[in-house]
Amino acid sequence: MQVLEADTGGITENEARLIELIVSGAREDKEHKTAPAKKDDESRSIQFGEWIQERLEQGDTLKEVPESLALKPRLQTPMLPFMLSWENRAVQGVTFPKLYKLLRSYFGGDLLLIPLKESWLILVSEALLNDLREESEEGADTERDLLSALCQGLYELISNEWVGGGCHLSVHELITGDRDIAGAALSLQETLRIGHLFHVAEHIHLPWELRLERLVCSIPDEERGRFLAEMGGAAGIFSDEEMLTTLETFFQMDCNVSETAKRLYIHRNTLMYRIDKIKQETGLDVRTFRDAVLMNLQLLLYKVTKKA
Repeated sequence: MQVLEADTGGITENEARLIELIVSGAREDKEHKTAPAKKDDESRSIQFGEWIQERLEQGDTLKEVPESLALKPRLQTPMLPFMLSWENRAVQGVTFPKLYKLLRSYFGGDLLLIPLKESWLILVSEALLNDLREESEEGADTERDLLSALCQGLYELISNEWVGGGCHLSVHELITGDRDIAGAALSLQETLRIGHLFHVAEHIHLPWELRLERLVCSIPDEERGRFLAEMGGAAGIFSDEEMLTTLETFFQMDCNVSETAKRLYIHRNTLMYRIDKIKQETGLDVRTFRDAVLMNLQLLLYKVTKKA
């Protein structure tokens, strides 16, 4: 950087205008030089996204990234994948440059933003997470808490930027090479689909919290229908919005009656009345472990069967 100083008292009006023109011209020249580079970054990301999308559609997620893709050299270090999608695909103002800039401001460093057909794949270098890891204790639960907190902060940032967009977010475990990227993208898509299917009101979907839901989705349709038919009386409970919300909240609160009543803003006795009503109609007392497991399983099967 070069700095030129001059006493303003010795500069004429014409000279001042000339200086302004020179500075303005230099600024425009710089913008013209940097714009193509940014455009090239977007083009490379689009090309890589098309390759990933092709792998997903063909069900071939184990292929190594070909040398012909310009981003391959940047995929050799451990990375943390996120996936972002919107309920409304035509959310106004969501462009590659704007989203990339927002993500860089959040993660505080370089990253890869890959556009897919119905979502965005975000690859963050593990190096950006080291400082956060050092501040937290070791252990699997702590690591998951860290990832959950990252998702929560990112969701709030994006939601504030694009109000009303209805975005959904998920995160995958750390991947160590480019051969894992397509598989991670497939897993993230599945996590978003299952999370949105079973937990419509939530926007952050974490794979380690959806293991039971994933198992339920793997049950054949015929078996799901047979199980629900054998259980019988639960259908009436699930079709009642108030009772359905009560059950969902009860399970979210780990079957804690007091916490469930607080979350629902109802008296404890009102909750007990609803629980007794569920027992009368289904024969299951959700205050006991075995019956709570059966009822929760029925609820999950009902949701996936209803949406099928």
